[in-house]
Amino acid sequence: MENTIFNMAKSFIERAEILSKATLGRTATDEEIKLLKQKFDSKLPDWYCSLISELPLIHMEIGWQDDDEEVQYIEILTPKDMIDESYNAYPGIPILNKGYICIGIDPSGSGDPYFINFNNPEYPVFQIYHDSGDQAEEILDRGREKVTDSLRALFENGIILE
Repeated sequence: MENTIFNMAKSFIERAEILSKATLGRTATDEEIKLLKQKFDSKLPDWYCSLISELPLIHMEIGWQDDDEEVQYIEILTPKDMIDESYNAYPGIPILNKGYICIGIDPSGSGDPYFINFNNPEYPVFQIYHDSGDQAEEILDRGREKVTDSLRALFENGIILE
């Protein structure tokens, strides 16, 4: 699965690069990866660290279609911001122990961050509403919208910001 995610992400980067190198982000530094591993330990799989350290995904915007067929974007976070959103902000704090780690923000300014459920082997991506409560069960029952069934699908079907 992880190789498939990496290959889909690489293909997405290649598609973006054809349109404009300006759409590309940056890679995570060794220092940033070390910080992620120290803070998240086994909660964040090594393959995700490899993904953001080998491909220029940080600050890149990846589009997806919502239920109204409007395009929404996820801006991939820096490791520092991943830590901050997951450990120091709601809704990240209560859902971290349920396997959810913040990987992106809504660049339109809604304040509703994006999380991957790393406890699910498909790694689904969700937008979780920042004002949906302060208890994990409440947030996960009523305060999330599934973006894709898998991180692989996000890259496979991702819309490139032009």
